[in-house]
Amino acid sequence: MMKETGKGKIVLPARITKGEVIRVQTIVQHPMDTGFFRNANADIIPAYFIQEVIVEYAGAQVARFEWTSGISRDPMVVFTLKADQEGPLTMTYKDNRGAVYQTSAEIRFAPS
Repeated sequence: MMKETGKGKIVLPARITKGEVIRVQTIVQHPMDTGFFRNANADIIPAYFIQEVIVEYAGAQVARFEWTSGISRDPMVVFTLKADQEGPLTMTYKDNRGAVYQTSAEIRFAPS
């Protein structure tokens, strides 16, 4: 079964209260080829990796990561975030071939 390159997922806590610092887990499917390996025919597998990750929360950029080919296949990112407003949490991934992948989840507060 072939994986869908760029398919991402964001996992948030089941219950979030306003002002809480939450743990966010994200994963994106990507081969993250380094350019240092060969296939069965001894041909070099060209480098193919995510170069930039942008995290936006409620319309504002809150983090930006620059990656290299040294990041593992299907990379996972885990970070904390202060949930001070409701709104979308969006991860944008840009790879070295010009593709842009995006995944989002809604941060909603639990009723008091």
